[in-house]
Amino acid sequence: MRTSEQIKAEIKEKFGFVPPFFESAEENIQVLENLWQQTVCAYVNNPLSLVFKEKLSAYLSRYCAMPYCMICHSCSLYSLGVEASKVLEMIGSPPPAETDIEIHLCLLRNSINELMDLSSLSPIVEESLLYCSIYMFLEPEQSQYCRSELRLLLGSVNYQHLVTFAGYVKMCHVWVESHPEVNYQTDKRAIEHLEKLVQGEPGLSDFFSNYINKVRHEREKRAEQVAQKAKYQRIQEALQQVNGELEEKVKQPTAELSDFNMLLKQEIDKRQQAEAQLLHVVFHDSLTGLPNRTLFIQRLEQGIERVKKQPSVGLALLYLDLDRFGVVNNSLGYTSGDQLLIAFARRLEICVRSQDIFARLEADEFGILLEDIQALSDVIGFAQLLQEKLKMPFYLGSQEVFISASIGIASTTVGYEQAQILVGNANIAMHRAKSLGKASYKVFDTPMFMETNKLLQLESDLERAVENQEFRLAYQPIVSLSTNNLIGFEALIRWQHPRRGLVFPGEFISVAEETGMIVDISYWVLREACRQLYVWQQKFLNDQLAISVNISSKQLSQSNLNQEIRQILEETNLDARNLKLELTETTIVENSQSTIEKLWQLKEMGVQLHVDDFGTGYSSLSYLHHFPISVLKIDRSFINRIDTNSKNAEIVSTIITLAHNLGIDVTAEGIETLEQLELLQKLQCKYGQGYLFSKPVKASAVKSKLRPFLHEDRSYRWVH
Repeated sequence: MRTSEQIKAEIKEKFGFVPPFFESAEENIQVLENLWQQTVCAYVNNPLSLVFKEKLSAYLSRYCAMPYCMICHSCSLYSLGVEASKVLEMIGSPPPAETDIEIHLCLLRNSINELMDLSSLSPIVEESLLYCSIYMFLEPEQSQYCRSELRLLLGSVNYQHLVTFAGYVKMCHVWVESHPEVNYQTDKRAIEHLEKLVQGEPGLSDFFSNYINKVRHEREKRAEQVAQKAKYQRIQEALQQVNGELEEKVKQPTAELSDFNMLLKQEIDKRQQAEAQLLHVVFHDSLTGLPNRTLFIQRLEQGIERVKKQPSVGLALLYLDLDRFGVVNNSLGYTSGDQLLIAFARRLEICVRSQDIFARLEADEFGILLEDIQALSDVIGFAQLLQEKLKMPFYLGSQEVFISASIGIASTTVGYEQAQILVGNANIAMHRAKSLGKASYKVFDTPMFMETNKLLQLESDLERAVENQEFRLAYQPIVSLSTNNLIGFEALIRWQHPRRGLVFPGEFISVAEETGMIVDISYWVLREACRQLYVWQQKFLNDQLAISVNISSKQLSQSNLNQEIRQILEETNLDARNLKLELTETTIVENSQSTIEKLWQLKEMGVQLHVDDFGTGYSSLSYLHHFPISVLKIDRSFINRIDTNSKNAEIVSTIITLAHNLGIDVTAEGIETLEQLELLQKLQCKYGQGYLFSKPVKASAVKSKLRPFLHEDRSYRWVH
C-alpha cells in the first residue's frame, strides 16, 4: 500500500497543490486512498468538461452547509475563464422548473447521442445538460422522466459518468459538513481568485456575504430547534414521571390492567421486530448484506410475469463469478476472502439502478437483474462498465489485490416460464466466458443451449454406464528399449456405448471429473487392470509383468485412497511392486501439500509412481525432489517429431538427462517409427510404448502378441 506522502504527491501533480478537502483523511491512509481514488474515478477521469463539472459543483454547493464549497468552485470557474457576471448569474439563478427542463430535453434530443464525446459538447448543449443535471439532483422524485430521457439519450456509459459525478458532489458535501475542524479558508484557489472575482462583479460580495449569513442563521436556527427539542423532551420526561406517580395511586385493578396492556404492547413490538429481523435474515446474505438467492429468484419471477403482460419490455440477467477467488482464500486466508467479497459488493452495487437488484447467489457468485431493457447492447455496455470498475485494485489491509469476474448474460422479452431456466442459462454463459478467458462476458445463445443439452445427455449416459458397467479396458505394451523385452502394459479405458459404439476417453473423462463420477470409474479401472494382470502372470508364468494405471486428481484427494488400493491388491492377489500409478504434473502440484505423505506411503507399500505427459503441465523441477517419483513419461507431442524437429530432440534429451541425474527412469510415449526408436535408444531412454510396438488391444488379443524366449528368466519379447 502507498504512503500518504505518495498519495499527496499524486494529488499535487493533478491539481498543483493538495486541497484541504483531503486534510482530514491524512491520518488514515486507507481512507485517503479511497477518497482520492473516488476523486480520480468520478472527477479527474470523468469525460465531462472541466467547466461543466465546476459549474455543476458551484451551483449544487449552494445547498451545502459549508460556504467553502460554493466559494471554492466559484473561484475555480473564474480561473477557467468564466466571467464574474456569469458566475453570479449562474449561482444566483433559481432552480430550473419542469417546463424549462422540457425545453432543454428537446434541445438535447436533437443534438446528442450515446456515442457522443461528453468533453466536446457545444456551449448550448452543455448548458441544457447542466440544467437537466441540476434538476435531477434537486428534484429526485419529480425528475424520474428527466432521468429516463437522459439515460436513453446519453446511453448507459455516458449516463453513468453523469450520475457518478453528481453522486461525487453529494459525497463531497457530506464529507465537508462532517469535518468542520478543517480550515478550508486556506485553499489557495480561493485566496488567489476571490478578490479578483469580487472586483469583477461586486454583487458577488453581497451574495457570498448573504449566503454565509444565511448558513450561519440556519445553523443557529437548527441549534435552537435542538435546544427546544431537548427542553420538550425534559418536559415530557417530567410529565411521564408525574403520570407514573398518579398511576401508582389508582386502584389496583386499573394498575394491573395497565401493566398487562404495557406488557402486551411490548410483546407485540418485540414480535414485530423479530419478524422483521427474521425476514431480513431469510432474504439477505449475512456477509455482504446483499439480497440472497431466494429474494433474487422472487424478483426474477415477478419480472418474468411483467414481461408476459408487456412483451415489448425485456429483462436481462447477469451471472458473475470471481476469477481465481480460490487463490485469495488459499494464499491470504478466508478472512481476507470475506473482506474481498464485501469490497466487491460495495464497489459494484453503486453501478446498479434502484429498480434493479444485485444479489449474492452463493460463495463467489453474484447475480444482477436488469429490468425495462430496450436493447441487448445496453446490457453488454453495462457488463463492460462492471469489468471496467474491477480494473482498480482492492486493498485488504496492507495487501493490494486485483480481481476480475467472468460474466454470463441471459436476456429475454418473452418465452421463459421459469426463473431457474434463465438463471441456468446465464450460469452456462458465465462458464463459457470463464473457459474462453478471464475477465470476459458471454451472451447465452442457441448453439450454447444445444451444446449444453449435449453435455447433459452425455452426463446422463455416463451415469448409466457406471451403473451398467459399460466400460472396457484396452492394453498397450510398455517395452524395454535396450532389450525389446515386454515389461508390462498401460491400461486404457474405453466406453462401449449402446448406441454410439466405442467411445474414447477424450470425449467423456472431463465430464466424469466435473461430476465426480471419475472416482468410481477410476477404482473400477484399477481393480479390473490388477485382476487381468494377475491372470496373465499365472498364465505366462511371469511375475515380473507390471500394469500402469492412471489416477485422477479427485481420486488422489480422497483420504481413503491408500486403503482402497491396498484392498484391491489383496482382492486380486497382485503384488504391489507390479502396480504403477500414473499422475499428471498438474495433479501432483495442485495436491502437493495434502498428498505428499500419502504418496510416500504408497512408495513404502511397493507401488511405483510415474509422472504422465511430462512437459505439458507445470514442468516444475521442485516437485521431483519432494515426491517419490520412479519414472517420467515424456508426452507423445515431443516424441511425435523427434526425428525431424531438432528442438523436440533437444527437449527430449534434456528431460532424459535430468531424470538420470535424479535417479529416475524415462518412458517415451507415442513411438511410431524405427527412426524415433533408434534415436531414443541413443539417448538411453529406458522404456517406450507406441504404435511401432502395438496399438492398444483387448485383453483377449494380448496372447497372440507374445513370443516367449527360451530363457530361464521366462522373459517375453514384444512382436511388432
